[in-house]
Amino acid sequence: MKRATNKSRKFCFISNSNQSYLANYINLSPNDFNIDFAFDQLNLTELKSYDPNIIIIDQYFNDNNYSTIIKSIKMNFKNAKIYFLSPEYTNYNGVIQSMDNRNHYYSNFSVDILNHINSFTDNSRNGFLEAS
Repeated sequence: MKRATNKSRKFCFISNSNQSYLANYINLSPNDFNIDFAFDQLNLTELKSYDPNIIIIDQYFNDNNYSTIIKSIKMNFKNAKIYFLSPEYTNYNGVIQSMDNRNHYYSNFSVDILNHINSFTDNSRNGFLEAS
C-alpha cells in the first residue's frame, strides 16, 4: 500500500453510487488517495479509519433524503474540508463558505468549486460568499 506523505490528500466521494464520476474532475496526484461510498452503503467506521481530509458529497440525482447521514458526517469530520455539491445552489455564483464551520463549502457542480477543491491548500478566503 502506498504510504501517505505530507503532500498526500485523502479524498472521500459520497454519492448515489459507490463509484463517483467526480474524481475525473479533480486533479489527483500520484500521492493522493481516494475512496468512494454510496449514501446507502456508507460505512462510518471505515470512513473514520480512512480519516479523509477532503470529503465531497454529491447530492445530484438523489431521490432520497440523506440529511441524517450528512449531519453525521458534519459532526464526525469537523477538521476535514467538506464540499456539498447540489443543484440547490444553482442560483449562486461561486462557492459559499459556511459561517458555522469554515471547512464546509456549498456549490453547484461548477468550475468554481472544482478550482476550489483542486487548490484546497490555499487558505485564502477572498472571493467566497458566506452563509449562516
